[in-house]
Parts: sequence; C-alpha cells; structure tokens
Amino acid sequence: MTTASGVAAIVVAGGAARRMGGIDKAMIELGGTTLLDRVLRAAEPLCDQLVVVGPRRPTDVVGVEFTVEDSPGGGPVPAVAAGLERVGAASIVLVLAADLPVLTTEDLGQLLAALETASRAGVAAATDHRQRPNPLLAAYRAPVLASCRMLQPGTPAASLLPDRNDVVLVDLGERATLNVNCATDLERAAALL
Repeated sequence: MTTASGVAAIVVAGGAARRMGGIDKAMIELGGTTLLDRVLRAAEPLCDQLVVVGPRRPTDVVGVEFTVEDSPGGGPVPAVAAGLERVGAASIVLVLAADLPVLTTEDLGQLLAALETASRAGVAAATDHRQRPNPLLAAYRAPVLASCRMLQPGTPAASLLPDRNDVVLVDLGERATLNVNCATDLERAAALL
C-alpha cells in the first residue's frame, strides 16, 4: 500500500440502513464493487492503516482491520471511538461513511491538503448540501477526535467536530459527497459512474 506518513482511515460501516429496509448498505454492489470497497479503495493510497467499524465483511482491499463498538447500534460517535482504539499513533485520521460510492482518492487528497494548509485547524470537512461540515467525510487531527471517547451513544455525528473556527470547509461538489440513503441515491451514483 502506498502511504502518507501518519494517516489512518476509519470507515463507519455499522448502520442499520432503516431508510433502505435494513439491508447491509456496505455490501451493495455498484459497477461490480461494493460500496465499502469503493470507499476503502479511495482511502487506501493515502493511508497507513484502514479500519472498518462494523461487522466483518468480505473485501478486495488488502490489510483492512475490522472492529466493532462495545455496544453496536449507538451511532457514528461510538463507532469512531472504537476505530480510534485501532489507529495507534496516526496523526491524521480520515473519518468516512461507508456509503460514499463516488468518492475518489483525489477528493480525500483535497481534504488532507486543506488540513495541511490550514495548520491551525483541527479538521478539514467536506461541505454537505446545506453548506455545513460533514463529520463523516473529513480529515481530523487525531487529538481533536480524542474527546469522542467521552461522548454518549446516540450523540449526533456533528459532535465529532470542534468549534467552527477550527474547521476548514472544503467543497468537494455534489458527486463526491453523494451518500446512499435510498434507491434514488443509488441510481444517481450509478449515473455518475
């Protein structure tokens, strides 16, 4: 794996996918590749370590570690905390949802570059459709994420983000930020591919 010094990725892949009838979204195939593998392949060239938080699943990406929270089902905050237990001494952590099918290595490179350029910022986050930072498509300096270990299950994912002054917003565009929450999203992703 080609690596960047001290960068790890935590892929949150344990959601119940209630809006899609409870199917395992991570295992949905799009163009012959699962959504999980699409995200892992985007992160792989930039990371020393890839950690998936959720049930162990088949993957074509080599060297992926799987872990689960102590009490699965508590949402992304405890999932990120569980992932942090596996990333060791990484100085930067990409936190990614498993349902970003059109995400590319270049998109993630933009987040890392924005974080490096803004040396005082703790996070570089993609903007969502409301122009707010997406906490599950972001590059974090590892110490910023340490506080998530103290947050309660069910805490909104936005709680991962520090004060807005410490967040650099990166417009990756609608393509990169498309996440799959319903069949229509899956159709849009297929059209973009």
